[in-house]
Amino acid sequence: MLPLQSHPMRQKIGVSAALTTPFDRAGRIDWARFTAHAKKLTEDGIGLVTAFGTTGEGASLSVEEKAPLYDEMAKSGPGATRLVECIYGPPSDTAGRLTGRALKAGAAGILLTPPYYFRGVPDEGIYRWYSEVIERAGADCRDIILYNIPQVTGVTIGPDLVSRLREAFAGIIAGVKDSSGDWQQTEAMLAQHRDLAILVGNEAHLARAVQRGASGAISGVANLSPSLVAGLVRGEENPMIVPLLEKLLALPLIPAIKAVLALIRGDAAWAHVRAPHLQIEDQALLAECAGIAGMLRKAG
Repeated sequence: MLPLQSHPMRQKIGVSAALTTPFDRAGRIDWARFTAHAKKLTEDGIGLVTAFGTTGEGASLSVEEKAPLYDEMAKSGPGATRLVECIYGPPSDTAGRLTGRALKAGAAGILLTPPYYFRGVPDEGIYRWYSEVIERAGADCRDIILYNIPQVTGVTIGPDLVSRLREAFAGIIAGVKDSSGDWQQTEAMLAQHRDLAILVGNEAHLARAVQRGASGAISGVANLSPSLVAGLVRGEENPMIVPLLEKLLALPLIPAIKAVLALIRGDAAWAHVRAPHLQIEDQALLAECAGIAGMLRKAG
């Protein structure tokens, strides 16, 4: 097994913005805005950007819609080497094929979502699914970040499962994105795997996690304020983060992030979402979004 304290993904990540996906009025991916947003974030100091994760509404997008990603990033974005792609199944063959394609295109890494839909399956089943994905991806499989978001997938990726996958696939498992929001889970992951890139999804826990060895975040809030999240990744506590998250989480989260981004950028097109999400149009909710945008402007 690689000495993972020197694994490239641990040094690469820092802050990765979980890119929100812009849509045009017909609901198609707006690639011009997508690549411009990715490029701006990297110019603002973001190490990597992550495409089609939860914040990016990736589960609502077809394989065909996502297919132009690498051509578009090469044409007018920061390029594939600054990109992590979130890959979904649930069929292991589909996830493995898409993982192999993304890595051949030069992706920096893969945020690999566990199989969803079937709930209550044992760790053995999850282990076998990940094994099938990695084997299907091919001999050059690398830089896999396991995505632990049980409130969405119904699957918990615990430290023992990570240990087993690391042992079976030496050097391929690069990290874990822990979006469980459970500090005890994050602590347990850090206790066993701090030599991996442990990435924290809950920004309220981020500075504390970094102080204990986490290497960064794949963050939705980074779309709105890369500098705020960068400070947390440096281990700097910020009293603003908890009230900010409370305000965001009181709203439909993904539509709220997009509405706030639309206000910050002065570009209403950013507010478009894909079903089953609904664009925020209620005036009271829009006023809450305006308040959040004002908080972020004051914070710089």
